[in-house]
Amino acid sequence: MRHIFLALALLCFTFSSLQAQEFVCNVTINTPKIQTADPKVFKSLKTAITEFVNTRKWSEQELKPEERIELNIIITIDEEISATAFRAQMTVQAVRPVYGSNYNAVLFQHLDKDFVFSYGEFEVLDFSENAFTSNLTSIIAFYAYIALGFDGDSFSELGGEDHLQKAQNIANAVPANTFSGWKLTDKVAVDGRSRHFLISNLLNVRVQPMRRAFYQYYLLGLDRLSNNATRADGLKAMTQALEAIYKVNAEFPASMIMQVFSNMKRDEILAAFMVADVGTRRKVYDIMTKLDGTQAELYKDLLK
Repeated sequence: MRHIFLALALLCFTFSSLQAQEFVCNVTINTPKIQTADPKVFKSLKTAITEFVNTRKWSEQELKPEERIELNIIITIDEEISATAFRAQMTVQAVRPVYGSNYNAVLFQHLDKDFVFSYGEFEVLDFSENAFTSNLTSIIAFYAYIALGFDGDSFSELGGEDHLQKAQNIANAVPANTFSGWKLTDKVAVDGRSRHFLISNLLNVRVQPMRRAFYQYYLLGLDRLSNNATRADGLKAMTQALEAIYKVNAEFPASMIMQVFSNMKRDEILAAFMVADVGTRRKVYDIMTKLDGTQAELYKDLLK
């Protein structure tokens, strides 16, 4: 009987632990330029990253399976520096379910163009929030906390602050003059698209009204669109959110976070507002052609 009780207790503990995880992580490793590396290394890397993200407890949140954040990671290996060292690009996309629908909204999407990491087959990924262990786990953890930050902001005003602070701590822990993208002085940071600029933007006081607007955009906006009775209120909240974001752009122009927002939201905004009244569509057109000027032609559909 005691053995049965212990088995049941272990099963319940395992089940509750699985329930608690924040992510469903999907990893893709592309190696179009690699000729000599053993393919088994990249198969092992895919498994290691998937398990690292999916089995780690990243926060105190208790999420149901259907509430988890889908985190899609695509790593493209550009160069084999040695048998265990590689130069790569990584696309990160985080999406969350929209209430009452089958639609998943993009929370965050970004291409990290240049990072170097080391990995050997069957290597266990090690990570500490308070100390640097490897560039690979620091980058994965950094973007995991960025995703949690965006998710938190989508459910309450500045609700992702603690997660973003952890992302900042990871960046600060990387030793200077070692790996690119983490510090203001890194060469890759010149175009304003590095990890340093991303987290600096998000924690900038001038960007807080934009992050507060995420709550309007998602919880008061998108989450209401699937219900006919609340759709008008949802579109109104989304419009107000875009107006707030536009004001941030006027005070903090050409910021990285504004580019990230425009790149990941243009299709969603177009689809959502095609059913709005003419006045609202015109207002959204005026906002988005200023926020997303290089893609202004796409928004002309809102004027039809």
